[in-house]
Amino acid sequence: MRATYGLPRTHSYVALVTQRPLPVAAPNRNPASTRGLIRGFNQSHRSIIVAAVAPRAEDSNTGAASIAPIGGKATSTPGAAPGAVATPAAARDDFAVDQRPIILFDGVCKLCNGGVNYMLDNDPKGVFRMAALQSPAGRRLLTRCGRSPNDISSIVLVEKDRHFVRSEAILRIGAALRVPLSLLAALGFPVPLPLRDALYDAIANNRYSFFGRTSTCRLRDAGKFSDRFIVD
Repeated sequence: MRATYGLPRTHSYVALVTQRPLPVAAPNRNPASTRGLIRGFNQSHRSIIVAAVAPRAEDSNTGAASIAPIGGKATSTPGAAPGAVATPAAARDDFAVDQRPIILFDGVCKLCNGGVNYMLDNDPKGVFRMAALQSPAGRRLLTRCGRSPNDISSIVLVEKDRHFVRSEAILRIGAALRVPLSLLAALGFPVPLPLRDALYDAIANNRYSFFGRTSTCRLRDAGKFSDRFIVD
């Protein structure tokens, strides 16, 4: 039996066949019933019915095609097999291999860069890693902490499962460095947090005016501490 021409592509042939008069059976044929004839049509034209119900979706850029599930959307990727679904790339975990905390600092602040040099010199065991807030790594870690990737208002100490900002970050960093910094940090912890943060904010909010800024952002260290910096 021949398929009817001029049918809309987005409708099932089965529904349309049942709405049109059935063809007269040949003299040497004896169809059992109208339902039997329709069933035979379905079995012999199954590929046509599937194509009508679920038209092929084609990627206009690559030509990769897939069959769209009924009621859903087809997703195709360049060079992918028909029906392949694209998956987003996994986010990078900066603590997957190296568990050391990361200090995020303002890479254009002269005060901050001086503090980074001082911390590196007083961290002989290499407890901390560094990343500029403006670097790709810094922006990624800010997002990890639930902060805006454009927020450079505070130093951030990032650990695997938690992070600290402002005066708390400063004191925790100092406590891990060698004497006398660790002793000074121990004296600072008993001070109420609001007072500590108020002092920190007074300096941080005016750091460019008081100490100046560099014309370029410090992303790496060209000396012996090059392996302590994360950039990408």
